[in-house]
Amino acid sequence: MKNIKYIAGTGVLMLMSAFSFVSCTDGNDWDVDKSYDRVFSVQEDKISVSEDATTAEVSWTTVTGATSYIIEISTDSLYNDIEMGGSNAVVYGSDNSIVESPYVITGLKADTKYFLRMKAVADGKQDSRWSYLDDYSFTTKTEQIFESLSGNDLKAESVTLRWEAGADVERIDITDANGAVVVSYNLSADEKTAGTATISGLTSLTSYTATLYLGETKRGVLEFTTTAQVPDADFTYNLAASDSLNNAVLEDLLAQGYQTVNVTLAAGAKYYNEETLDIPDGMSVTFFGMPGDKQAVVGVKNFNLEGTHAFVNFENVELTGEYGEYIINQDVEATVGTVKFSNCFIHDFKQCPVRMKESDAKMINELIFEKCTVYGSTSRTYSLVHVDAGSGKGTIQNVRFTQSTIVYTGKSLVYSKNTNFTSLVIEDCTLSKVIGSGDYLLDCNSDSYGPSEGVTIKNTILGSTSTEKAKGIRASGNVTVDNSYQTSDVYFTGNKFSGLTDYEGTEAQLFQDPANFDFTIIDNSFAGKDNCGDPRWYKK
Repeated sequence: MKNIKYIAGTGVLMLMSAFSFVSCTDGNDWDVDKSYDRVFSVQEDKISVSEDATTAEVSWTTVTGATSYIIEISTDSLYNDIEMGGSNAVVYGSDNSIVESPYVITGLKADTKYFLRMKAVADGKQDSRWSYLDDYSFTTKTEQIFESLSGNDLKAESVTLRWEAGADVERIDITDANGAVVVSYNLSADEKTAGTATISGLTSLTSYTATLYLGETKRGVLEFTTTAQVPDADFTYNLAASDSLNNAVLEDLLAQGYQTVNVTLAAGAKYYNEETLDIPDGMSVTFFGMPGDKQAVVGVKNFNLEGTHAFVNFENVELTGEYGEYIINQDVEATVGTVKFSNCFIHDFKQCPVRMKESDAKMINELIFEKCTVYGSTSRTYSLVHVDAGSGKGTIQNVRFTQSTIVYTGKSLVYSKNTNFTSLVIEDCTLSKVIGSGDYLLDCNSDSYGPSEGVTIKNTILGSTSTEKAKGIRASGNVTVDNSYQTSDVYFTGNKFSGLTDYEGTEAQLFQDPANFDFTIIDNSFAGKDNCGDPRWYKK
């Protein structure tokens, strides 16, 4: 048996030796099939792309033995059966120029989806098979060739847009906050060459997005908000940044016989006056801040409304208490149709913005705060709106807060001492840290006085009260509440009114940073996130 195994083993050994001899002496009979002599492929899970608007950086793990690489991109799908270099494809590295990772591919279109594949190349070997991105494609970022807007580019009903002169572009679409196209503007040859166009047909104080297109490719995106509309008036007097806001200006306009006047204030300019500014009897004035990167700043001792005026308005200005304790501290007889603050930032008044003092008969029919941010006093000496004349000597008949943010109120939001009036409306507002200790949201000093048309609170958030000893409403008349909320740090220890919906969290849980006056709604579960409070703070 052992002999048989030995003979068999010897035979196998001799046969293998013979094969070995033949192989060594005649190599042509045993050549390797060149179609299998490939360089290894690039590892697909190691390919990554970092894209920009018109370029993309491709990174990969290099292949042992590879001397260069080929990268192909296309707006059409790429797969193994597709030959390289299709009509919508670009090939990089066919000249053996790509020798290391990473590699930046150029000449791309912004906001465009590209498919990508690559392979390794080696001398004397077949190219590797194609390797693909995990997701097969990448999308370039939206290009931004728009220039930033300057103050003079924005108007109430138009915007002037600028971009790289001579750039390849076709049209500009203006969309509103809901994404609906408001204006689709085809650019002229001259506008393309100059790189600028003015687009009209917009609405004042409205947010828009401008998108610059080449075909359907976005080449620039810019958000902006139109400015306020300068009101109609008999005359508009333009104050330069270096001019003074003083009584001589208004007296001169009165001498010329103007009854309705706009006084425009240069954007970013500061108009300070430590004296009282008197509004001439019979004249109605709008102090209007011109469009710009910053609002005009007005700081005077106070405005005297003695006499009769159809209106005294403040639009698109910053009103500071640096030079006075009040905006209006009326003590002598006055009759005014409307006092309106629109799109204003009101802050640092030691006492309060508007006060009717205890002397002489005086009346403001309507006091309006719209689209304003008001930082009231932390002291409880006076209220944000304070009528202390008593017994009907002074009244503010209708008080309206709308689309505004109010932080601190001093004593109360509205105080009307023993005085009837017509209405109080708080609508689309965000309130924080309001009402002093033991004080009221509305206080008429007793339940015997109040607004004949009642109090209306709608789409409003009470974020907190300044203390845990605040009270609700001490006044006669009905209180109507609709779609309005109070956080858990709102405390009414007395004179409560019904209708407010409880939000279980604090204002710090509802808003971004209320301690630093950022009231952006951050709680996505909040039912009023897009229909309650000052609309400027809606959750985006």
